[in-house]
Amino acid sequence: MTLESAIAFAIGMFLLALSPGPGLATIISRALASGPVAGLAATGGLVLADFFFMAVAMVGLTAIATAIGPLFQIVKYTGAAYLVWLGYKAVRSSASPLMVAPRNGQGLVKDVGLGFLVTLGNPKAILFYSALLPTFLDMTAIKLADFLVLAGIVVVVSYLVYGSYIFLAERGRRLLASSKASRLFNRLTGTVLIGAGVAVAAR
Repeated sequence: MTLESAIAFAIGMFLLALSPGPGLATIISRALASGPVAGLAATGGLVLADFFFMAVAMVGLTAIATAIGPLFQIVKYTGAAYLVWLGYKAVRSSASPLMVAPRNGQGLVKDVGLGFLVTLGNPKAILFYSALLPTFLDMTAIKLADFLVLAGIVVVVSYLVYGSYIFLAERGRRLLASSKASRLFNRLTGTVLIGAGVAVAAR
């Protein structure tokens, strides 16, 4: 893998992370509802799914996608249903001032799993790794060292971009100290999550 290929991949990853989508909606909503650590955990799930897509692309994404196509559908609908459920809970939650509950290990694992599921069912991520990535990288010639370089780029770019979004979300969350603002936030967040779930299921 050449330096030019690595730079091209980094630019592609940056644009993928920067653009709106179910993954970004999930990260921001988790950061707003449960604090920045939850948002970072969800980001970790997205990164793990990116690793999975890269590994699949290296060994032949088309053949594997055909063989386990039904599994991808199950994962997609599971992630979509969970997003809709989180949105429903947000809409139905009380209008008390927004407080962030401490996240235990089990809660963070759920956030990681949510990020992973949402990315697996995200057509934008699938398109990037199945169609766009092979246009500037020879996936059949990538070695383990190349994979580690690409994985490092994914981690740095993802946490740089999504971390910036989480920081902005945290700044906005501090403004939601009143019951009225909290009610509006809950309904807005719930609507975004439900919309993201429907979008994931429909694609």
